[in-house]
Amino acid sequence: MSEFPFLPLDPEPCVGIFWSYQNSLFHAESSLVTRGMSTSISVDYKVGHYAAWFLMQKRGILDKLPPSYRSEYDMIPRGRVVYLFRKKKFVIYHGDDFTERECSDIKSIFSLPEEWTIDDVDMHYNPLPEDFEF
Repeated sequence: MSEFPFLPLDPEPCVGIFWSYQNSLFHAESSLVTRGMSTSISVDYKVGHYAAWFLMQKRGILDKLPPSYRSEYDMIPRGRVVYLFRKKKFVIYHGDDFTERECSDIKSIFSLPEEWTIDDVDMHYNPLPEDFEF
């Protein structure tokens, strides 16, 4: 059996990262699942939020945000789409303030098939509180 039992699907589903702002999708980056970064347990996107934020800044994408939200990649909600081999599912990881509309947008943009997709809250993807100290 293929490690991707949902293939062939057209369009092919993707893995990637995304950010939300004011309960709508702000920016997403992805690659086809068959071109993602494969580990023993999953297929993930090859670029992390930190590196992508730096590139978004250089390309002027962050200019669409108010200045107070542009300094750090974790100032606004973010998430990740991965494919888990054991579950045979795509998982949309997100913070606890993720809306149905955002979930629907991610499924559409990443071409995620409904029957092969779940979503899961991961507190890691919540923005840091303003009073957080390291």
